[in-house]
Amino acid sequence: MKPNQLHAFVAVVEQMSIRGAARSLGVSQPAVTKIVRELEREMGAPLVERSVKGVRLTQFGAAFAPRARLLLADMRRARDEIAQIRDGSTGTVAIAVSTSFALTVLPAAFKEFHARLPAVGVQFSETVLQSMLARLRDGNLDFAVAHVVPGTLDAQFEATELFPVQLVVGVRSRHPLRHSRSLVALHAAEWVLPGDGEIDRSSVAPLFAPLGLGPPARVIQGQSVTVALGLVGHMDLVGLFVEPLVRLAFRQHGIRRVEVEEPLPTMRVCIIRRAGLPLTPAAQHFVECIQRAAVA
Repeated sequence: MKPNQLHAFVAVVEQMSIRGAARSLGVSQPAVTKIVRELEREMGAPLVERSVKGVRLTQFGAAFAPRARLLLADMRRARDEIAQIRDGSTGTVAIAVSTSFALTVLPAAFKEFHARLPAVGVQFSETVLQSMLARLRDGNLDFAVAHVVPGTLDAQFEATELFPVQLVVGVRSRHPLRHSRSLVALHAAEWVLPGDGEIDRSSVAPLFAPLGLGPPARVIQGQSVTVALGLVGHMDLVGLFVEPLVRLAFRQHGIRRVEVEEPLPTMRVCIIRRAGLPLTPAAQHFVECIQRAAVA
C-alpha cells in the first residue's frame, strides 16, 4: 500500500468524482483511475463503483475510507516527529479547544510554547467535543482540550484532567424567570444547550432526575457556544454553560446567572488524545505548557 494510492483514494472519497479527485491532485483522470485500481487489486476488493451519476463507495470502500485518512495522518505525524527529533524546532501541531478554554488558559500556554519553539506551526480550531473526537479518530488532531462529563469517553481515547468546572444556569437580564431559585421553576421553559455531546441532554438529565422530573421537553441544540450565548441573551431561553463564561461573556451578552438551590454537576477540563498513540515532541511540549498554565 503506497502513499500515492491512499492520496488518490481519499481524494476520490472527498470529491466523490474521478474528475474532481484528478483536479485536486493535479493529475489526469486516467492516472487516478489506474492508481485506485492498483489499490483495489492490492486490497483484494472493489472500493469504488463508477456510474453515469459519478462514483460511489462500495461497502469495502466505505469501511476503508476512515482508515485511509488515518494512515495518511499518521504518516504526516511520523514525518513531523522525525523532523522534530532531527531538527529540534520544526513541524506542526494541530489542536482543537473549547470556547472557555480558548479565552482563559490557552493564551498563556501558547505564549510560553511560541517563545520556546517559534518555528513550530500551530493549527488551532475551536469546536465542540463530538467534532474533536471525530477529528482525533481520523488523525487530524494531535490532541484536544474540552469539557468532559466523567466516564463518557470510550476506550479509544485517553484524557488527562486539568481542572474541574461547574455548570451554571443563565438567562437574559429581563427573562420572566430570572428570579427563580429552583430548577423546578425552570423545567417547563425552553432550554438551549451549546454543544453536540459536550453539554447535551445526557448532562442536563441529572439536574432534574433527583426532583423526579425528566429532561426539559423543549430543547434547542447547536454546535456553537457563541450562538447559544447570543440566543439566550436575546430570547426567553434558559441556557446551561460552564462557569468561566459567567465572567468572560455573560455581561457582554446581557445574561445573568440564575442562583438555583439545587447542586449543579461538575465537568472536567481534559486534554484528550488517541489512546496508545505517542505525541510528537512538539505536541508533548505544548501539553506541558498547557498543564503549567492551568496550574498557574
